[in-house]
Amino acid sequence: MTQIGDRQGAAVTNMEPGKRGTRTYFLVDDVNAGSARVRELGGEANESMPVPNMGWFAVCKDPHGNDFGLWQVDTSAPDISQ
Repeated sequence: MTQIGDRQGAAVTNMEPGKRGTRTYFLVDDVNAGSARVRELGGEANESMPVPNMGWFAVCKDPHGNDFGLWQVDTSAPDISQ
């Protein structure tokens, strides 16, 4: 994750073989509300997952099959990996 002043910017991660390349994430105030809205509009959204001390994300798909994500900044996001 990059930091631009006091704002979070882009993240670069390794992709699994066979997965599509770049995924655009949209900044939202509430990732769960955003996911619910995606579903209301006919898309799909996974359950939100925390990124410890950074925020929450959800991976979504629009009704045409295009992948995108939602990102909510939340420095109190827990570490659930343990």
